[in-house]
Amino acid sequence: MAPPTTSPRVDYAFGDIRVEPTAHRVLRNGHELDLEPKAYAVLLQFLTRPGELIQHDDLLERVWGHKYVTAATLSRVISQLRQKLGDEAAEPHYIQTVHGLGYRLIASVAAGPTPDAAVAKVDTTAAPPRLPDRDRHSIAVLPFVNMSGELENEYFSDGIAEEILSLLTKLPQLKVSSRTSSFFFKGKGADLQMIAAKLDVGTVLEGSVRRAGNRVRIAVQLIDVASDANLWAETYDRELRDVFAIQDDIAQSIVDALKVTLSPKERRAIQYVATADVQAYDDYLRGRRYFYAWNRRDSLRAIAMYERAIARDPKYAAAWAGLSDAYVMRHRFLDANPEHVARAMEASERALQMDPDSAEAHASRGLALYVSKRFKQAEREFETAMMLNPNLLEAYFLYGMICSSLGHFQKAAWLYLRAAEVSPADYLPLVYLSQAYSEMGRKEDERKSRHRAIELIERALSVNPDDARARYMGAANFAAMGDRNKAVEWANLALRSSEDEPMVYYNAACTFAVLGEHDRAVDLLERAVQLGWGDRAWMANDSDLASLRDKPRFQELLSSLN
Repeated sequence: MAPPTTSPRVDYAFGDIRVEPTAHRVLRNGHELDLEPKAYAVLLQFLTRPGELIQHDDLLERVWGHKYVTAATLSRVISQLRQKLGDEAAEPHYIQTVHGLGYRLIASVAAGPTPDAAVAKVDTTAAPPRLPDRDRHSIAVLPFVNMSGELENEYFSDGIAEEILSLLTKLPQLKVSSRTSSFFFKGKGADLQMIAAKLDVGTVLEGSVRRAGNRVRIAVQLIDVASDANLWAETYDRELRDVFAIQDDIAQSIVDALKVTLSPKERRAIQYVATADVQAYDDYLRGRRYFYAWNRRDSLRAIAMYERAIARDPKYAAAWAGLSDAYVMRHRFLDANPEHVARAMEASERALQMDPDSAEAHASRGLALYVSKRFKQAEREFETAMMLNPNLLEAYFLYGMICSSLGHFQKAAWLYLRAAEVSPADYLPLVYLSQAYSEMGRKEDERKSRHRAIELIERALSVNPDDARARYMGAANFAAMGDRNKAVEWANLALRSSEDEPMVYYNAACTFAVLGEHDRAVDLLERAVQLGWGDRAWMANDSDLASLRDKPRFQELLSSLN
C-alpha cells in the first residue's frame, strides 16, 4: 500500500510544535528546529497517522525504502526526534514506544490549511542564508598543532584532539566528522573553506598543544566557516593532571556555542573521565597512535602501550578495548594465533565490565566475537554500538566487513554507505562498498563507487607517496576498472615497500586475481598466509578473488586456514 499523501497546503500542530510541509520546516515555540531528513520523514509518517500504531518494519519500508536498514537506525532517529521535540521516552507526551512492535503519536494533532502569509514567505528565488542551522550542528575537529618543539610529542597533541572528537560523537544532535576524515588534512595548511566543503561541515575546531614537563598549554577556537567568525575561543594553561578537565570544558563550550540542548544522560557522557591517571592516559594515546599504523612492528608496540596503561589503571575501559582491537588485528592480518583470539575476548569483556555504555567497547566486543566465529553475538554487539553512538565510524565499517565476510552483501553495502557518510574523506568504506556492489551485480553503482575511491586514494598518495595501503587498494580498483597497466604498477610498488606484511601480499594477490593472473595471485596468497594472514571467511567471500574459487590450489589454501 502506498503511503498516504499530504496536501502541500496543510500544516500540523501539536503541543508546542508546528510542522509546515510547504516550507519544509518544523518549529517549536516559534523557533525552527534542525531535523535530519530521515527524522523529518518519520515525523510526517506520525502526523498522517496520529494515534495509530506504526510498526518498525512499516516505518523502515516507508522512510528508507529497503528492509535491510537496521532497527538500531530507526531507534537512533526516534531518539533524535524526541530530543528535538522536547519529548522523553520514559514519560512521553508525543511519541510512545510500543515495545517489540513500533511507535505511535499520542498527541492531539490539529491540521489545517497553510495561511497565505506563510506561503508567501517561501521565496524560491531568494538567496539562502549563509549558514543554515543544520550546518552549524556539523563539526570537524582538526588535529591540534604540536607546539612542543619535539616531534615525539605529536601523539599527545593528536590524542587531545581525538579525545575531544570522541566526546562529541556521543551526542546524536551533532554530525561529527570522523578521525580519519579530519586527520587527513593534518599538516597541509589547507583553507578552512575547502576543508569544510570536503567534510560537509559548517563548523571547525582547531587548536594547538604545548607540553613542557608537567605543564600543558592548549589553545582552541571554534570557527563558523560560512562567516569565518570565531564562535568561541579559549586558552588553557594548566598542570598536566588537569588535561581531562580541559577536554570536558572544551566539549561543553562547543555544545554551548552551537546551542545544543543536552539531556542529563548526554551531559554526563561528555563529562565522563575515562581515567584519572595521566600516565595511563599518555600510554593509551601512544598505543592508539601505533595501532593506526597498521603494520606488524607497530601492532606489537600498540599492545605494549595498552598493557602499560591497564597496569596503571585496571579500570581503564578504553585501554582494554584498544588492547582487544590490537589482538584482533594481529590475528586477522599479521599472525593467525588462537591465543590472540583468547586475549581479545578477555580484553573486550573487561572493557564492557568497566564501561557497559561505551559504544567503542561494544564494537571491540563485536570484533572479538567475530574472530571467535560467534557471528550472531558479534552482530548484536555492533547493533548496540551503532545505537549508542551513531557517529562511530568503526561500528559501521567493521560491521560491514563482518557482513561481507558472511556473504551478506546487501546489508554490508548499507553499512559501508553509512561509514562513508560519517567519514567522507576516507577511501576504505568506498573500496569495500565497490566489492559489495560487485557481488550484488550492481555494475553502475560499483563503477561510480570505484571512481570516487580512486579520487580519495590519489589524494592520500599526494600527501604520502609511500602509503602502501593506498597503493594496494588503488591497484585492486584499477584492475576492476580495466586499467591493467596502472594496476600492475601500483601492486608492484606496494610489494616493493614491504617484505613481511601479510596485508600487502594479500591485497596484491587480489589485483592479480582480477587481472586473470591466477598462479601469481595464489603465490602471493600463499606468502600472505605464511606471514600470518588468518581471516579465512574474508578470503572465501572476497569478490576480488572470485576467479580463484574453483582453483584447487586456492581451495587447498582455504582448507589450511580452518
